[in-house]
Amino acid sequence: MHISFCLFGLLSLRFAIAENALDEPFSSSFAKLAHAPCVSLFYRNGRLGCGTEDRSVNVGKLKYFKGDLPEADGNYVAVIEDYMLTSQTISTLSAARGEYLQGILVLNSTSDNDDDQGSHTFYSPDAQSPQGYGTPSEGLQYGYYSYSWNPKGQNLFNHDLYGIPMAYVMDSDVSGSLREEALSDALDASIVAEFNYYMGADEMDSKTCLAWEDSSSGEWSPKCLPLGGSSVWASTGSPPNPNKNNGNKKPVIMVAAGMDSTSMFHDVAPGANTAASNILTLLMAAKLIGDNINDATLDGFNNRIVFGFFQGESYGFVGSRSFLKDKDYPGFQCKGNLVHQVSRLGDESDYACINPVRPSVAFASLGAVAGMISVDQVGHEMGDGVLYVHADQNNDDFGKFVANTFMNSGTNYFSVSKASVNNNNNGYPYPPSPLTSLLSLSEGSVGGAVLTGYDYAFTNKAPYHSHLDSASIIATSRKSVAAAATIIARAAVAAAYDDGSYDYETASAYALNLIPELDYDDETLGELANCFYYDGECDVVKKYANVEYNNDRTYTGLNLAGGSVLGTPPNYYVSVYNRWNGQPFVQVGDYVYGAYAGDDYGKRNSDAVGVIPGQLAMTIHGLMNDFLGRGTINDDNPGQQCSRTSDCGSVDYCDNYGERAVCTGGGMCVCKRAHYHAALDEALKPAAGKPTGYFEFKDNDSGVSPVYTEPFWSNNVGVKVYRDVGWVPGFLTLVGGLAAGGISIFSAFVLKVGLKKEKLY
Repeated sequence: MHISFCLFGLLSLRFAIAENALDEPFSSSFAKLAHAPCVSLFYRNGRLGCGTEDRSVNVGKLKYFKGDLPEADGNYVAVIEDYMLTSQTISTLSAARGEYLQGILVLNSTSDNDDDQGSHTFYSPDAQSPQGYGTPSEGLQYGYYSYSWNPKGQNLFNHDLYGIPMAYVMDSDVSGSLREEALSDALDASIVAEFNYYMGADEMDSKTCLAWEDSSSGEWSPKCLPLGGSSVWASTGSPPNPNKNNGNKKPVIMVAAGMDSTSMFHDVAPGANTAASNILTLLMAAKLIGDNINDATLDGFNNRIVFGFFQGESYGFVGSRSFLKDKDYPGFQCKGNLVHQVSRLGDESDYACINPVRPSVAFASLGAVAGMISVDQVGHEMGDGVLYVHADQNNDDFGKFVANTFMNSGTNYFSVSKASVNNNNNGYPYPPSPLTSLLSLSEGSVGGAVLTGYDYAFTNKAPYHSHLDSASIIATSRKSVAAAATIIARAAVAAAYDDGSYDYETASAYALNLIPELDYDDETLGELANCFYYDGECDVVKKYANVEYNNDRTYTGLNLAGGSVLGTPPNYYVSVYNRWNGQPFVQVGDYVYGAYAGDDYGKRNSDAVGVIPGQLAMTIHGLMNDFLGRGTINDDNPGQQCSRTSDCGSVDYCDNYGERAVCTGGGMCVCKRAHYHAALDEALKPAAGKPTGYFEFKDNDSGVSPVYTEPFWSNNVGVKVYRDVGWVPGFLTLVGGLAAGGISIFSAFVLKVGLKKEKLY
């Protein structure tokens, strides 16, 4: 009993002293700081990013960084403004690595709805040639890969800051308090920061961490996961039928964009211009086509339009290369016979492959890709009412055709001009986009064009791949997105209509007659803009994602859990590739595999191939079904309303090969048009016979992809900020504890003597 009294007295006094010694916003003795970390990434040849050297914490007093190294009277944590996050700052601070510098706190210098661009210059942490010269992805580029698209780029993504943890303080009020403390020259107790961000040993790369074995047991125990997820592709018109001679297997016009973004701090990748605007443009272009052209007309075109929303484009064009390599370069090879995705459904189910896993191989029924129309960063236009087209108009006939179609497809508010980029005798410098993958894989034999909001370089309005690429900080242009969607839809229809003569005048006039201009006040555009720019947990996202989740669970019979959420505000970082973020899996009996090479699949009705995409991919998948799956619905056939796919059992207007009626968040039974595709680095394959999360390098690995992986985190990583009150509180706590303990012991002794005297003990 007296020991309990002692401990209680000691702890009470200690926490009372600590609580009283702290200032707002630090309201507890060890305040867990709300922050977004800079983490380590491993790649094929090493590591990038931040972290502590070992599992012990880094602790230091807050010191404000003004450009020169702070005077060091012991270990310190540098506090910098986010506009100071430059290569020069990092180089200066790195000089103190291993001596006194314990970490970096980056402050939010630009609060929401406060455009502070006028007083400070903000920089991009990405390279000046994103995914080009000097980066781990340079081998994937085509043509002139050292062009400076990103002139304000600081190349911080390619720094190895091993031993220097760094975090971004998102809250502007907390940032203000930290700034004040770091600037203070008071001689009293100081604020300190404590970093716990161990991200693996110094000598680490992707191959090593993926193949890691437990030293005690010798069992394979990976220490990281690759970056990746689920891409979404969707076709227009009736699906191709490989069982018929003609097969409706027409050449494909790809309309593509990346659906991810990144920043120095992966939890804050708002991607308003680099992801959300691309997604909005393609979605609204698909809606324009679906609303104005029926399946019969689309089926009569010479080429098929296929939309592609590709995941992992910021990290080695993972999604687009994965899809195109499976599609044409060299084409997908299943190790073994194709199986039914859902065993109990037999021929009513899609065909799938279980090694490597593809829940659907519908992409194999498409014709060869004839060219690509891509879109990039149209949320901030550089010129007033002008968008730009990037295409090699000397050596690429399809690219030239699309460029001329763009320029013939302007709207009331926007026109399209040729980009002023020159050839430079090194091959035309295409901006990084899914078109880069097509040009690289086809070695330039299949081309295309990119519609952008910038001319010869990325716009400076929002720093590329930065935490500041947020519509809450720098407003995007809905007019620009509406115009881009209109122009993309018209160009796609023109390219699908063209008979190979590249008569852009006739084709663009035909498309102009079919596709009206999208109003920038369009209700659907407004709803989706709110979701993808500001509120990733909006009703539209929840509705479409939930219906998709229920559809997949009902169809496959698998007990699927929800994928990663988009968040509020939205975050477009690709994340790691695992069962809960896009890695397909095979259920055989009671076991789940990342790939399966045995012969027991299909012996039980519960056997199935499944995938759990993230919320963003599920929403796009549902919207594309809704926008493109109504091609046979008209005044005479108004369609069947629904709340779940079981309501669509009696639908008879989805009877072409490979079609089935599905319910979407729009509340209508539509014909299935959208599919998922695995976005995984081309060098990797899931290990057969192992659970999800185990990956091997392919035997035929070409060595050009970066193979980005992210290490596993421990549960207690983070940054704590507290007031270091020196030795006095500790001494007083000790004295107080000893005194309280002594009083407790003496009281217990007196009580015991008294009880004995009264013969009660």
